[in-house]
Amino acid sequence: MIKKLVKDISFILILLSHLGFLAAILYEKQQNIYISVFVILVIVLLIFRYKKTSLKAKNHDLENVLTVGFVFFGAIITYVLSAILGIGSVLSASIVGLVASFVPAFFKKNNFIKGMPTAVYCGSFVGMTNVNIAPDYIFIALASVISGFLLVGTKDTFHGIGGKLGTLAFGGVALAFFITFLLSKWL
Repeated sequence: MIKKLVKDISFILILLSHLGFLAAILYEKQQNIYISVFVILVIVLLIFRYKKTSLKAKNHDLENVLTVGFVFFGAIITYVLSAILGIGSVLSASIVGLVASFVPAFFKKNNFIKGMPTAVYCGSFVGMTNVNIAPDYIFIALASVISGFLLVGTKDTFHGIGGKLGTLAFGGVALAFFITFLLSKWL
């Protein structure tokens, strides 16, 4: 029951982040009819695709904790390379993704390690966040943990749909920004 609830909440958060992003584009570019028509078409196609998405819950207990940890690891390393060492964010994410892609070759018998590069690469997208949005490690840690939980929640969904990892990272960063914004207003 809880696994189904986690899947449903993750799915709703992804849906809201997609629709929110497209609504922001629509609001910004409402004077351009071509962009408005294109965005509305994308929204309609997304809704049709979401209706076909399966939300079956599977058991991944230890795998879930490690997946969140790998997302965290990828985000922190990318953030250090980008913000601290001055390497560009795209190059930093590429380096982290490339290095993570070779790890399964060293652990051929471990089936879980085969999925590790995906989680690390999702984290690298979180680590690409601009320093004006993510001023410190605490923000990156929060955003990566949220993205990790979203990745776990959508583990068996959205297969074959491009942009899943970037969308999860965007959702994690947006939610972390919203949380830190609310905390700054209350504290």
